[in-house]
Amino acid sequence: MIRHQIQTYRTYHFRKDIFLFFILIFSFFVIDIQAQNDLLLTGLDQYAKDTVGYVRINSVNFIGNKKTKEKIITRELDIDNGSLVPKKGIKDYITSERNKVFNTQLFESVDVLVTEQGKDTLNVDFIMVERWYTWPVPLLELADRSFNEWWNNRNHDLSRIQYGLDFKQRNMRGRNETLHLLVKLGFSRQFTLGYSFPYIDKQQKTSLSFNTTFKEETTVAYKTEENKFVEYENDTEVQRRSYKGNVNFGKRYGFYDHHNLNFGFTYDVINDTIAELNPDFFLEGRTELRYFTLKYTYTRDKRDITSYPLNGYYIQAGIEKTGLGIFDDLNVVNVDWSLWRFWNMRKSNRWYYSLGFLGKLGFPEKVPYNQMRAIGYGGMIVRGYDNYVIEGQNAGVIKNELRLRALSTSLNFQNVIKSKHVKRIPIDILFKCYIDAGYAHFKDVDPSNADFTNTPLLGYGFGVDFVTFYSSVLKFEYSFNRHGRGGGLYFYYSVDL
Repeated sequence: MIRHQIQTYRTYHFRKDIFLFFILIFSFFVIDIQAQNDLLLTGLDQYAKDTVGYVRINSVNFIGNKKTKEKIITRELDIDNGSLVPKKGIKDYITSERNKVFNTQLFESVDVLVTEQGKDTLNVDFIMVERWYTWPVPLLELADRSFNEWWNNRNHDLSRIQYGLDFKQRNMRGRNETLHLLVKLGFSRQFTLGYSFPYIDKQQKTSLSFNTTFKEETTVAYKTEENKFVEYENDTEVQRRSYKGNVNFGKRYGFYDHHNLNFGFTYDVINDTIAELNPDFFLEGRTELRYFTLKYTYTRDKRDITSYPLNGYYIQAGIEKTGLGIFDDLNVVNVDWSLWRFWNMRKSNRWYYSLGFLGKLGFPEKVPYNQMRAIGYGGMIVRGYDNYVIEGQNAGVIKNELRLRALSTSLNFQNVIKSKHVKRIPIDILFKCYIDAGYAHFKDVDPSNADFTNTPLLGYGFGVDFVTFYSSVLKFEYSFNRHGRGGGLYFYYSVDL
């Protein structure tokens, strides 16, 4: 049986580590709640008002890194044995050093104990609890990008569920290397294999990773109408096959600056039916695309906590050339950027504000439909328009958010579960309000998609974020938009494994 469907996409991932979420809910009923801070930093109160002179670091010690090699930690730190540190701002300095270690994503928690060894002489102990590094996670996810879209627009269709295994072996050899194997079956089939090395040189500044993916789909979103995907599905015949492989070289200068060069190859094939339904899917009615890509990306990351930042800034800019002259299928240049600033307002640790500017420019303006991505993909979302996609090569989004930290506690499992991994689970609850704006330009837009293209987009709303174990973030948002369509309650969940 052949049928047509309409599908909308959004950036929610309804999948791995669901059991952690249920542990968390259960714990509210059986575990005593105790006050906690993001970081247990002790031993520096005597320098709160002393802003003249220096202290000498007698020794830096690491406790709890049973598997992780010490050099993987020290490569992140500016502080060392014998370092002289100004008394002024020493607490912020030590906190920043701790955040560097935590942001390696190797540790469930990182605390710091500072002890005096004499006048203006300190020992600094980093006390860490290592994460689980082996994650054979049973995969259960929706083919749709959003639980809400599946529930509201797909009539809870269980045939759209995908299953499989998402296996990650992190911190292999204790060197922060990662092996990733993904097997996805059900609504579509996908097989992914990847491996990453955080450094391949003695200076620990050059990284290397590779990734290869094969995917088959019997259902293909072949065009957009009213800013929603229209699908073609054939239950008995594969409609699209794609093979992708890439190698990424990274270079790190200092602690915050990263340069990446990615070289990739894609071979994409569609059924004749898809090319007939939309000759622009690969342009000119073609049924296959072969192309190499080369992309350079610069990143400067000075966020406090990368998985849920509250202070600092983030800059990323990239330029990509698709089609390197080996095949004549594509000749495209794309430029993209993501700029963020996060403020802890008045150092109150309660009120936070963030401002983000994301965008892309592409040349030429006319590219294959499957690469025509503007607003509604990845982080380029104007909240309030979550159910829609806006096509084009040129777009920009501005995001504003004000957050109030209403609660910061922890759940103490130490007397219930005897495990080094589950001793203290942080719980943070933040209320928020936001205003987003965006614009996508495409002069040849189809009339059915013209409502949201070449016109200002404005969305706003309020919500609540729950941040907890393994930097898991659960978000509930209620959004509106200036067009009066597509608003409502939205749900997001992400976990940092």
